[in-house]
Amino acid sequence: MKNSVTALRKAGSFIAGLLIGLSIAVPVSGMLIAQPNDWQILWVFCAAIIFALGLTLQLLVTAKPGRCPTTPQPIVPAGS
Repeated sequence: MKNSVTALRKAGSFIAGLLIGLSIAVPVSGMLIAQPNDWQILWVFCAAIIFALGLTLQLLVTAKPGRCPTTPQPIVPAGS
């Protein structure tokens, strides 16, 4: 079970890195392809969304798992 969780974390980190890199490549290619008045803001907006998805995924993957809340067990005297 731990091996699959570790592999998932590594894959998630890789995918997050790809999304962050893609968020840089999208506006650059969009600016090269588009004419000065053709939808340039759309390319930048899409890049911002891709960057936010990649950053969110990276934060979720690298976050340490929280502890499960446990209910305190009643103390029972030794003679009972």
